[in-house]
Amino acid sequence: MALWPRSALRPRRGMGRAALLVAMLAAVPGLAQDAGHADITSRSAPGPGPDRTDRAEAPLILAPDDAGRQIPSALSLTESGGVNGFAPTDAAPPVTADLPSANLPVVVELFTSQGCSSCPPADAMLTMLSGQHDVLPLSYHVDYWDYLGWADSFARPEFTERQSAYAHAVGERSVYTPQMIVDGQDTSVAPGPAQLMGLIDAHRFAPAQVTIQRDRTDAGETIELQPLSDLGGKVDVLLIRYASERPVDVTAGENRGKTVVYTNVVLNMQHLTRWDGLQPLRLTVRADLVGDESFPDDTRHALLVQQMMGKRALPGPIVAAIRLD
Repeated sequence: MALWPRSALRPRRGMGRAALLVAMLAAVPGLAQDAGHADITSRSAPGPGPDRTDRAEAPLILAPDDAGRQIPSALSLTESGGVNGFAPTDAAPPVTADLPSANLPVVVELFTSQGCSSCPPADAMLTMLSGQHDVLPLSYHVDYWDYLGWADSFARPEFTERQSAYAHAVGERSVYTPQMIVDGQDTSVAPGPAQLMGLIDAHRFAPAQVTIQRDRTDAGETIELQPLSDLGGKVDVLLIRYASERPVDVTAGENRGKTVVYTNVVLNMQHLTRWDGLQPLRLTVRADLVGDESFPDDTRHALLVQQMMGKRALPGPIVAAIRLD
């Protein structure tokens, strides 16, 4: 059941991959069923950060009786991070790489919880996806099931707000775990591997909306985004910090006695800038400042370029994802 509006898509291809993933996941119980800082520099200051969900209109929390757990329903740069903004259109960018859509990973966001008994199969599915270079799976841990007897060690309220904002963007009153959202647009209730790969393939072969040029300089890595068409208004650039793998021994709550392996666990979401999506946007990322002592040594980093919808600037389609390491 597609809840998010889908962009213009090309015919589905790559079903060999889907069949392979089905075979791989068949051996995993429950999976065979469908059930650091960034130094950003340029010539103008950033726009306002993303609007927060209005708490007066936020979904209420309620535990349902069905198998899936369900509830009805930006961070600024640090002082060392500098500022960011738009590059002048008459500047000649250094071009060393021009990445087409085929080279940009499809983003799969999983909203999950260590306290959710329905989530381990989806967590394992995300682990399988992490082996594909053209897919960027990200695991956001929400905090609304902590009262069930086990507090999720990775949960942050801003991840719950992000999931609620996705729901508000399409007029939904409910959010649930596990939920997978593909490129900020498509979701499915308890998808099986074949259904999930079908959604991924559709976005893998969709037309590119931006081109990306990258160049390493003495000042850091320069990344320039060039829109190929009107992106429809506000576009946010987010820095995502994540840990590639974290096993957790759950000793209480619904998953008591289980050891669950979590992949690409999001540790932090930092809002870098709001872009108009019309002029080229140039960012300079200093690799020596991406790391931060407050995050683990194995922290990895990616940029998400995401359309923001309506007056409330709610999250919409992810037009590009860029791995930084």
